[in-house]
Amino acid sequence: MKRKRWSDDDIAKLRGMAQKMPPTQIAAALGRGVAAVTVKAHELKLSLRMHPAGQRPTADASEVDVRLE
Repeated sequence: MKRKRWSDDDIAKLRGMAQKMPPTQIAAALGRGVAAVTVKAHELKLSLRMHPAGQRPTADASEVDVRLE
């Protein structure tokens, strides 16, 4: 099977769709497999995990210094 190279336009589209669409929809929009999209997102250090519209992820408890006094 011949692999399709990632163009700058494809990468820009992936960046724009990451966290806004499920990986299956991103793959379909780019004409690629889910695995290819997942691998490229990992290479680009992009999260594909979706978040509720208008909300950014918050730091999880391991990243927050909580001091009770």
